[in-house]
Amino acid sequence: MRTLVAYPGNGDFAQQVALAFLERRALAAFMTTFHFRENGAIGRLLGAVPTPTMARFKLELSRRSITYLPEAVIEERPAWEVARSLAFKGGLGRRIVDSVWDMMSHDFSRAVGRRLGKGGIGAVYAYEYSALEAFQEAERRGIATILDLPSLNSRAFEELQRREKARFPELVETDELYFWSKFERRQARRDAEAAVADVIITNSSVTKTSHVRYGVAPEKIFVVPLASPPAVPFITQPNLQTPLSVIWAGKFSIRKAGHLFVEAWTSFCKGSGAQADIYGAIALPDRFCKPAPVGMTFHGSVPRPVLFEAFSRADVLIFPTLSDGFGMVVTEAFARGLPVITTNQAGASDLVRHGENGLLIPAGDVCAIKDALVWCLDNRERLAEMRYGALETAKASQWSNYRCALIAAVSQGLQRAGFEPAFAPLRGMAPWMARGTHFHQ
Repeated sequence: MRTLVAYPGNGDFAQQVALAFLERRALAAFMTTFHFRENGAIGRLLGAVPTPTMARFKLELSRRSITYLPEAVIEERPAWEVARSLAFKGGLGRRIVDSVWDMMSHDFSRAVGRRLGKGGIGAVYAYEYSALEAFQEAERRGIATILDLPSLNSRAFEELQRREKARFPELVETDELYFWSKFERRQARRDAEAAVADVIITNSSVTKTSHVRYGVAPEKIFVVPLASPPAVPFITQPNLQTPLSVIWAGKFSIRKAGHLFVEAWTSFCKGSGAQADIYGAIALPDRFCKPAPVGMTFHGSVPRPVLFEAFSRADVLIFPTLSDGFGMVVTEAFARGLPVITTNQAGASDLVRHGENGLLIPAGDVCAIKDALVWCLDNRERLAEMRYGALETAKASQWSNYRCALIAAVSQGLQRAGFEPAFAPLRGMAPWMARGTHFHQ
């Protein structure tokens, strides 16, 4: 069954979905918004102007490269995404950036719907909020619809935000009413996508439970946990005589519980000598970050190689999220042999074995965050031993496993919905597959 995969970004997880169908000779195309090519016109232009500013710009754009798929299957619709990025970089404010994002999502979904009219497509695989018009067109044409829900239910997150802002009034922003006014209409769109979808894929049991709680039909949902990047061949042993090194990766925001981590760290750090390195954009008021708490350093967003090298030097990753469908930083840390502290509201908690490859704590609990940090400080040798468990977890959850599990889940779901999917077995791969599945344009 030839399948059109559509995602307005370029995350590894979406590329791996497309690759799963491509391996089975069933990918019609991978539709996205913007794809940066090193050897494309923009890449060559930036390379021809060797200034530090251009080099940084090129490095930032390189994060929008599609590296797991061949050029022949990629189709783009970049205009609205370029506009959104320019609005964000130009500091035009959250309302304008949000409005452009909303228009981009609708435009992208409509474009996917029109793409179905070219024929030869038996299924469309799309993502939350950018799928509705495409699914409606697919329903008219008798094409199967597969919805990917990568995050916990938005109603749950809205309740969570309001609760946290009641506890910490300084988190309330000036444009709060604007976003609240948009919520019900946007949620109705998400509800409609789930209702019309024939099959729904979620990345964790936490995500599934969240959506079932708010009325999504459980019989349509299949859980396919995300995977780890390639694991390092051996463990880097930390120096237990140096201060405890804690690392944060990802946006420093309410959703990730950055504000709670600051509260816990401020209490924990006194006299401990521990160091916390924060990698990611700051999305909290200055009160939490300026000046930086003692022992805490903010590095901003960095390229993956820089982050992964920092993983190798750290003792533990802290990921105290309040709401995460999965949390790829967990598997990325495991792939470097780094233990993780995370919560029961991270989908990746499905992979965490408490005391073996990390620590599981309740979400939203400042004392639990502090207690976990204290345990790490007092048990440096046991924490170091967890590195082996972390690495073994990564080795057992590679992307090749994910792709096989995804095809199996989609096949079962489509059959349950009355379709007859036909996916080729994994054999007789094309030459580019035999050489590996990582592309550099």
